[in-house]
This record gives sequence, C-alpha cells and structure tokens, in this order.
Amino acid sequence: MNFDLVFDNSGDSIPFTVVENHELFEFFVNKINADLKNSFSNNQVLGREIDKKINDLNWSIFKTNEVLRDLISDVFEHKDNLTDYLDQDFLNKTHADWVFSQKNTVNIDEMRHSSNNNTAKIGSMLHEMYPDEIRTVKLAEAMAKIGYIFPYEEVNMSVHRLEHSFKNSELMIFDSASKWQVFDNPFCDTVVSNNNIVNFSFGYTYVGRQLYNKYDFFDDELKYQDHYNYETLETSFNLNLSKPQTIAFSPEFLSWCQRHGRRPMTTQIPIANIIDLTENLFDYRKILYNNSRDNNPASIIIK
Repeated sequence: MNFDLVFDNSGDSIPFTVVENHELFEFFVNKINADLKNSFSNNQVLGREIDKKINDLNWSIFKTNEVLRDLISDVFEHKDNLTDYLDQDFLNKTHADWVFSQKNTVNIDEMRHSSNNNTAKIGSMLHEMYPDEIRTVKLAEAMAKIGYIFPYEEVNMSVHRLEHSFKNSELMIFDSASKWQVFDNPFCDTVVSNNNIVNFSFGYTYVGRQLYNKYDFFDDELKYQDHYNYETLETSFNLNLSKPQTIAFSPEFLSWCQRHGRRPMTTQIPIANIIDLTENLFDYRKILYNNSRDNNPASIIIK
C-alpha cells in the first residue's frame, strides 16, 4: 500500500510505502477519515528548530571567514539562501572542509610581514603571544589565541546539529486537533513493534511503559502494572528522514520476553518508508521545513 502526505496551502506531498502493520494503518486512516480528523499539524516545532540551526550555521561560517582568509587564504562556502543549508551534500562538503582545515599551519613571521594589512595585523598579534622559538602553530590554536575558536568549532557542531534534526522524530510529531481522544487498537495483540528505523511511525506519546522500557529499567519480574503496549492509539504520528534500517532486538531481551510469555514491544509501531528518499532528501527536507514553518497541516491520502 502506498500513500501520500499532502500539505494544505502549498500542495506539497511526500510519497510513502507501507512496510509494517498494514491492517492497522488502513484501520487508522479509515477511522480518521470517518471521524473527520485527517488533518495533522507539526505546530511549527520543526520549523522553529531548523530556523535556529540554519542561522547558527550561517553565523559560524561568516564569523569564521572574517579571519580564515587572512590566516590560510581560504574560506568556508556559504549560502545566500539559508534554506540551501539543508542540502546534505553541502553539509558533507562543509564538514570535510572543516576537518581538513585542521591540517593547516600558520607561519607567524610570514603573516606579520605580509602585504595584506589584516594578515599582518593578526601576525603581529600572534607574535606578541608566542616566544621567538615558536614560529608556526596549527590553525585551531591560532583561532583560539585570537578569540575565534568558538565560531570555528561551531562550523563543525552546527553541521551535526542541523543534519541530526531530521533524524529526530520528536521534532516531527504530527498531531490532529483531537489527539488526546484516544481509541482502542483492535490489533493490539498482533501489532509489530520493533527498533527498526522507518520514516513514518506511531510513536510513544501515551502514559505507561512498553515491555522494552520495563526490561531496560530493571522491572525484571514485571512487578508493576503500569504497562502501555499500544492497547489504545492517538491521532498522531512521527516522521523522520533517516535512512531506513533493520535493527534487531537483543537476544537478551527476546529471551526475557519468552520467559514472561510476552511479545516484544518497544517505543514505536513502524508503518512506512519514504519512496526514493536518498534521491530526494533535499526536497523532502525543504518540504517539511517550509510547511512546518508556515504551519500548514497535512492529510494522509491513500493511493
């Protein structure tokens, strides 16, 4: 089964194919259509987070470049359109450029005698900070001495924070207006729950502990009855743009479940993956960012 997530106002859509829990998903869509609840909002959570992180990356690049050209005659690439920072190829290149920039050394005497006034000024500053026997230093050390180590290191950290935002399903929760009106899950005895990375899932938003949570936090004999193993559902779902992966339960957890006569349950019900995610990652990032920022709700449309 395939479906689209279609955004109001913009008309943007993301195509999915169901990979697990087909009957449950069909039941869910039929119910939200019958109850007139097929409208889900991210409430600008992702949009606000990405706004901050692309601005952080843009600032760190521009701030570092203020002195980088004078130190090593090179700069980090920047984008005039901030949305272009969502391009993973650009992020990969920026990270590689930052890593290899660490190999650069700065010759203090060459700098202080440079015909470039800014380079000569920085060279003179470094000359005052080091004894005569030290004439070359690593770029990062020079950055620290002249007060630019924070933006320089933030180029690296901002890349990681930005790209990990799209792997964080907690930033991409989509809720209907009546999310808290839970309903019974008729497939609770057969539903598949696992640790696989999928792009569309029903996440853990209700009270109680799943079996994996019980195991993880040493309620080894199931002494307490605060269970929640998706006996009920909410009109809510989680997205992420990670590469799908199959992640098996540990043999220890499976053995524990077998001892208690329980089916393994963890903190998600996997549903679907995005079609052609790798080829269209930049486009899908922009769709989710722009529509979250503009607070456009989305609907599930089965093909």
